[in-house]
Amino acid sequence: MATVIATLDWDADLGAASLAEHEADQVRSRLGDGATRWVTGAVEQSLAALHEQIHDSLAPWPIIRTFAQHVLTATLLHLAGEDELPADTEAIDRDLAEDIVARDIPLSDITRALRSMQHEWLSLLIDAAVSVGPEGIRVVAAVATSVTETMDAWIGAATDAIVEERRRVYLAEQVRIRSAIESLVTPAPVDVEVATQVLRIPLIGWHLGCAIGTPPGGAVERRLLDGIVHLFARGVGSERMLRYETSAGTIHLWVTTDRPPQTPRVEDLRVPAPLLVGIGEPHPGAGGFRRTFLEASDALGLAARLGAGGGISYGDAALAIVLLRDEERARWFVEHELRDLATDSPEMAEMRNTVRAFFDTRMRIAPAAERLFLHRNTLINRLERIQAVLGHPVAERTAETQAALVLVELLRRHPDDPSTKYDGPGA
Repeated sequence: MATVIATLDWDADLGAASLAEHEADQVRSRLGDGATRWVTGAVEQSLAALHEQIHDSLAPWPIIRTFAQHVLTATLLHLAGEDELPADTEAIDRDLAEDIVARDIPLSDITRALRSMQHEWLSLLIDAAVSVGPEGIRVVAAVATSVTETMDAWIGAATDAIVEERRRVYLAEQVRIRSAIESLVTPAPVDVEVATQVLRIPLIGWHLGCAIGTPPGGAVERRLLDGIVHLFARGVGSERMLRYETSAGTIHLWVTTDRPPQTPRVEDLRVPAPLLVGIGEPHPGAGGFRRTFLEASDALGLAARLGAGGGISYGDAALAIVLLRDEERARWFVEHELRDLATDSPEMAEMRNTVRAFFDTRMRIAPAAERLFLHRNTLINRLERIQAVLGHPVAERTAETQAALVLVELLRRHPDDPSTKYDGPGA
């Protein structure tokens, strides 16, 4: 085992990555500089793999890195016979436990993440053992057992720390606030007076919601998120604001005012990529609290689906949002209304554009022809072809036809995109 450990080093460029001072001193003094570099590199590699598995833009990666370095240091020292299993609840960073509990991240997700790092480290150690030759191959089983034992101990310590933090937070006001918010955004009746006392905002007032998130795989710094939160509250013009964060990294805001507020524009928030926002409409009372939340959530989902830079306001996209609530039936509706006009071909795309222009000009031939740069007779002939495809005059079923034209383009952009599925409270 000592021979295997003595060969450990990290050849790849570590850039600015380094071990925390305590871990670096431990490894360097007992196992040398090569092992110190190896722990640093192995942690960075495992975190990179974890980044690909976890789509949480709010994850405290610097704290997770420190924790991973601590665990791998303990793993290597245990493997070298230098220490017993040094895992206890007090060794878990309090900020990490608080983040996990505050956002209600399941214990199974934490265990899965730790096992993922264990797999990365074990693969690296086995490769190192095999490269030594027969002597190294003989200790592979011992390496696997030691690494697993150490990680088991740390999973147990992490679980104890999270359970302890949950017990502490259970009685705290934050839990009551989250519970009140979750009750308000569901259709079930709530005690408005109690919720008002818990949230410390007048629920009889006007509420304006905003949802902030990223597409799957996106990550962003906290300061950028906080900047948008500040700009949104300032744009509405009220200090009375609630903030709710989900385990998937979505932030929900409600700003409360005494009278109907002005809704900030998406452009005013200066949203940096890859962040996206969805902004609801202002509504009064407890019902308005839920309604603006749902509108903002739906707007954010549509922005993610379309890849809309910055985001979308519900007021600008209400029709599209409503039409896409049931995607399967939306597709059926398009097929029923447009028939072959919904076909994905250049000819049918031109036909759809013609119908849109015809509707936009209030079904007047001359203005529509001018907009399309067509001769009047050419437009009339094209409309006759469109009528034959639709099976009825273009001037009939205009509402249905226009709705189907909106849908056909939305469904073609990002079909079956999982980012449109909302993950927040009450879903």
